[in-house]
Amino acid sequence: MIIQMDEQHPSPYRVERIVTFLEDDGVVAIPTDTTYALACLPDRKTAVDKLRALRRLDANKPLALVFNDIRHISEYTLLDDFSFRLLRRFLPGPYCFILEANRKLPRFISDKRKHIGVRVPAHAIPQALVAAVNRPLIVTSAIDPTTDLPLNDPWSVEDTFGHGLSAVLDGGNVPGGVSSVVDLTGDEVRVIREGLGDCSDLA
Repeated sequence: MIIQMDEQHPSPYRVERIVTFLEDDGVVAIPTDTTYALACLPDRKTAVDKLRALRRLDANKPLALVFNDIRHISEYTLLDDFSFRLLRRFLPGPYCFILEANRKLPRFISDKRKHIGVRVPAHAIPQALVAAVNRPLIVTSAIDPTTDLPLNDPWSVEDTFGHGLSAVLDGGNVPGGVSSVVDLTGDEVRVIREGLGDCSDLA
């Protein structure tokens, strides 16, 4: 099911409708500033398992979370001063930063080292959803499992994953690239993957 949403001013009524899907262990597809993403609530294990199955992800693979802002990130991770300043420079934007999760997050969404990816997309729809559910959203890029290509329009997402989704939020086409992944858990900043986010000041 595709639900149209204004990419800059999401309808509060439609946002609340999506919240009911999420609270009912649903997985939805949302536009971001990179690809479309599959999303669910982090405290709904049934939904997280469903999301992993749809994307054919290994059960031990850590997932990413979408937040509203850096202060929101600090509620769920161990964020030191250096990392805080770095995130403030680059977020919101097409980056996923790997941090150490604190005890507020369920263990089943991080890896054995309690590492988690955090994102603040420069896109109004995920921002509105996070505000409405009053907690972060689990996300993984909507990548076609058979071609490994990121999906950047709602119809492709519906064709590929629609059988397992409560809804696809149509916010128009998105850039279609992946986010840049940056690990902040070690002694040095480590760029894991270069995507749409410029990493020239990070490497």
